[in-house]
Amino acid sequence: MRIAWLVIRKDLAAELRSPQAMVSMLFFGFLLLVILNVAVPAGARVAPETGAGILWVAVTFAAVLGLARTFDREKQNRCLEGLLLSPLSPEALFGAKMAVNCIFMGISQVAILPIFFILYGDGFLHAPVMLALVLLLANTGFSATGTLFAAITAGANRNEALLPMLFFPLVMPLIAMAVKVTSMIFAGAGPAEYGSWLQVMAAFALIFTGLGFLFTGRIIRD
Repeated sequence: MRIAWLVIRKDLAAELRSPQAMVSMLFFGFLLLVILNVAVPAGARVAPETGAGILWVAVTFAAVLGLARTFDREKQNRCLEGLLLSPLSPEALFGAKMAVNCIFMGISQVAILPIFFILYGDGFLHAPVMLALVLLLANTGFSATGTLFAAITAGANRNEALLPMLFFPLVMPLIAMAVKVTSMIFAGAGPAEYGSWLQVMAAFALIFTGLGFLFTGRIIRD
């Protein structure tokens, strides 16, 4: 556990020194929000379903940029092999990388959400606590799935192109559920109306977290 925490600290410190992943995530998220805002007629009210779709397009594509860089530093100078020779287990490495990805996604969303409400109106801000819960569940599912597939594609020369091709088809149900629940929150619905969707999102995150811990060791060693 201590070594896994050191990996988390190492990745966060490296990103603070050279925030390439975070800058690209934020820039891409902002750019998508601005471009999609241009398509909305001036003064027109954006429907909750449309607003939720726009938000999750920005969040999803920004997240993929961060996920693609999950094992970038470990690929240099064969650092991944060194980690495998250390007391750090592959399962702990997966947990550390998943935590780092979840943190990066959370930071990017903290920056993207205010821009979204500025561009599309604060009328969607009905239940910020429930919206934060949706983001947390989605981040966990995204991070678990993305870290697993980042490990699978880590040995590929163009893993930035391969990762989305493998990642998006599998994570689409989670995106659809996140859009559905977010649109209901934007429309002012109560937790009783979308509670079952939150349970399914939690189950998705739990399943892929378990799969990551189960298979990452075999994937990395191969």
